Amino acid sequence: MHLTRRDLFAGAAGTAALNIALDARPARAADAQRDVLVVIFQRGAADWLQMLSPSGDADYQKARPSIKTTANGSLGLGTMNGTDLYIAQNAPELKALYDAGSLAFVAATGMYTNDRSHFTCQDKMERGAVDGEPSQLTGWLTRHMNSIRSTQALPILSTLSSSSSVPVSLLGNTQALAVGNSQAFNVSGGTANAQLIRSLSAGTSKYEASARETLDAVASLQIGLQTINTAASNSAGYTGGALSTALRSLAQIIRMKVGLTTATVDFGSWDMHNNLVNEFATRTTEFSRAIAAFWRDMADYQANLTIVTMTEFGRRFQENANQGTDHGAASGMLVLGGGVNGGKLYGTWPGLGAKQLVNGGDLAVTTDYRQVLAEIITTRHGETQLGTVFPTIKYSPLGLTRQAQPAASF
Repeated sequence: MHLTRRDLFAGAAGTAALNIALDARPARAADAQRDVLVVIFQRGAADWLQMLSPSGDADYQKARPSIKTTANGSLGLGTMNGTDLYIAQNAPELKALYDAGSLAFVAATGMYTNDRSHFTCQDKMERGAVDGEPSQLTGWLTRHMNSIRSTQALPILSTLSSSSSVPVSLLGNTQALAVGNSQAFNVSGGTANAQLIRSLSAGTSKYEASARETLDAVASLQIGLQTINTAASNSAGYTGGALSTALRSLAQIIRMKVGLTTATVDFGSWDMHNNLVNEFATRTTEFSRAIAAFWRDMADYQANLTIVTMTEFGRRFQENANQGTDHGAASGMLVLGGGVNGGKLYGTWPGLGAKQLVNGGDLAVTTDYRQVLAEIITTRHGETQLGTVFPTIKYSPLGLTRQAQPAASF
């Protein structure tokens, strides 16, 4: 019988797949200098000209007459190349984290490509590639985790996706598992299926042993999830939205100290070709509140936690006829954590003049998204073989993050 851990959990919407027993978890190495890294992907190409807005710029006001934001001084973040930038009015929680020095923004980031396909660009970005480069067969996070494993032992539970499936960034990672909702944790098919699998896995092969180990983990973790103190999560300020649900589940698993090192979270529906103002307000409110709630929930872990967001591309500078925006080029990223040099804007603002736009009307990409990720995994996540993760870039840190100190065991 050939059963992998992934086979046990395949096709179960909202179930979890964790391959470690609480009573047998290995501790993190005492000298590990590594945060818990959380990568949030804004799927659908978020409009960062609304999230990180040049509201007072005359070109911006002219190009977006129906959807432009207001230059509200209380939401000002700073000036880049003579342009004042403001956080979206629906993200005051992010502004508070920025003012507190825990959060930084990187402007005009993205992937150097002329492609505007969501699927193609997400795939390239999660593999860590750009146009004109050889296709990578694995995800960038997989290569990063493989690099760490080549020099240090990691706990069995080191990598998970806080969704119903594993993203392309973890392509090729045989230990990466999907945890859609910690409150619905179980084997695909439920307890009856778990009993059947156990009865069929009584042999001595490594596959049967792996199946039994996973089933033991399920039983232990179910007990752990039922007994863990959720008081902190209950008072953190989560909404009932999708990102809040995913991050709340992730917080509960981090608090269980099972050895988690890397987590991915998807937050989609950013493809706003129509009625952008209302849709963007709703989505950004959840984005801001959920991240802030997660940060509060992780109060005891903030020193060793780094959160980074990314999206496949930005939006056109000019609004369309439907009061929305079409597919563009540069976007933006935020980085939040105990080791972040926050309260600052990073990157280079390219300008919005006709001669500064690219592709006939796009904000130009001035910072390769991989430079942001490279700095985070090098300074905060123990990466020492960066060339195996991003083989085609010359490492050029922005000064976003400080070097990690020995971390507590998660």
